[in-house]
This record gives sequence, C-alpha cells and structure tokens, in this order.
Amino acid sequence: MIRAYRTIDGRNEAMDGMPSTEILRHACWVDLNAPGPAERQLVEQTFGMELPTREEMREIELSSRVYRDEGGAFMTATVLCRADAPVPETMDITFVLTGNTLITLRFDDPKPFYGFHHQISRQGLKLENGPSTLLYLLDAILDRIADVLEGAGRDVNAVARELLIEGHQGALGSDMQHQLLKRIARAHDLTAKARESLVTLTRIIAFGGTVKEIAADKGLRARLKTLGQDAQSLADYTAFLSSNIAFQLDALLGVVGIEQNNIVKIFSVAAVVFLPPTLVASIYGMNFHHMPELDWPYGYPLALILMVVSVIVPYLFFKSRGWL
Repeated sequence: MIRAYRTIDGRNEAMDGMPSTEILRHACWVDLNAPGPAERQLVEQTFGMELPTREEMREIELSSRVYRDEGGAFMTATVLCRADAPVPETMDITFVLTGNTLITLRFDDPKPFYGFHHQISRQGLKLENGPSTLLYLLDAILDRIADVLEGAGRDVNAVARELLIEGHQGALGSDMQHQLLKRIARAHDLTAKARESLVTLTRIIAFGGTVKEIAADKGLRARLKTLGQDAQSLADYTAFLSSNIAFQLDALLGVVGIEQNNIVKIFSVAAVVFLPPTLVASIYGMNFHHMPELDWPYGYPLALILMVVSVIVPYLFFKSRGWL
C-alpha cells in the first residue's frame, strides 16, 4: 500500500492507492507498507532509484544499512514492534531521503508509525519536508522505545520485590519460580531487542548528519543532535537494565538453589538419623541360633529403646550444631 502526504496551502493532504507521478514528486512523505510489485515499480520509476528487497533490508553489515547512491540517502533501522505481545519482535524499515521527499519502506505496522499517522490526520501535525518528517519519525520511534524500557524496568523492579519478600518468607513455590523466570526472560528479550534497535538508530542519526538535506539546515542539525543524545541515554539505560536483569536472574537461581539444598539436607539428615536404629534392627534381625537376647524376656523392649535412643541422640547432636 502507498500513502503519500503533501502540503497544500499550509495543510497536509493524504493520498492512498496509486498516486500519480506528479503527486509523488511533490510529496513530503511516501509511506510504502508491504508494497506490491506495481507499487514498488511506480516509486522506483518516479524517483529514479532501486528500493532494497526485504532480504537486503535484513543484512546487518553497515554498508548495507546506511549508504548514498544516485537515488538518495538510504538508511535501514531495526525497529521494535509488538512489544506488548508475549514474544516481542523486531522489523526492518528503510528510510530514503531524496531531495525534499522521505520514502519509507516497511512490511509491518509498528506503533510509532500508527501514532504518527494519527498525529497527522487527527491532531493536525504539519509536515514541512522529507528531512523534517524523518526526524519526526525517529523521535516517535525513540519515544516508543523509552516507554517500552520504562515498562520493562518496572517489571524487573517488581520481580526484585517479590524475590525479597517471598524469598525471605520461604514462600517461593514452584509455580511462582516459573512465573518469575518467565518475566525475567521476557524482560531480557525485550531489552535485547530494544538495544538492537537503538544501535541501528544511532547509526542512522550519525549518518543523517552527513546528509546534505539535513546538514544544510541549522534547525534540523539541532534536532538531530538532540535525537542522538536521547538515543545515547536510552542505550545507557538498556545497559543498566541488562545488568539488573542478570542480577535478578542470579538471585532467583540462588533462591531456587537454596531451597533445593534445604530439601536435600532434610533427606540427608533423615538418612543419617535413621541409620542407627536400622543397624540395631539389622543386628537383632539376624537369624542365628545362639543369640542370648532372643531368650531374654526384656530383649524386645530393650531393642525398641535402643532404636529410639539411637534416633534421639543424633537428632539432638545435629540440632546443637545448627544443621537442622
């Protein structure tokens, strides 16, 4: 699908479908969402460029992510999407600056794009030109990453509180352990994907400073510098969050290990405590003919007393040493 925005008499006008070549040339923003072959061909012929394929957009080397050719400046970012789903995902989006027109190529509908379209259509956000629109979009993407990281940070702090409270009370059951482990794993996955997205956005911001359409405008340069600072602060926060997640995971595994050790200790102590009475029972259970105690009237009670004493004495010894 193609959606083109152009400014007419100080207001934005959106056109969907297959806009004419003339409309595309004067558009501030041309948004291609999962375009078909005919739509790709229309844009490529209009602007004299070759858009990257979906496979080319996935390439991770820097030369495939940010470059300039005769068609314009090409910048591909990995953007976090479906962050609220059980399994967050990332998608690749290519931004192309050609003159005063921004072209975006994507195959999904992440929240920053949905919200940006809403700002234009419902809140009257005015698009001035392609470079300015690019900075608006980058700002929206960074805002979304910030919101996601704030949510992940709150969840990690909640996990820490539950570990401190429930772990201290010894009420960390198997079900709760699994739930906490799942929450930690999701927070780690979310943080890793956000960090990956920030790395690619930082590259685009650095490359954007060399694009003539941005470098020639003092206001755009200032906005780009602010975006770079925001991206760096978010990258620092992801590093802190990653270390916090690693600590909480170690703490959870430590609590689980302590509980398992306590269970093993109980069985070990029980085995040692009941070993002496088992020895007594084994001795008097031997089927030899000459065993004087077998003919003694008090032999049976004495054996029972010995068995009880042999249980009590090791128990009191372990208790005095603090092993129980």
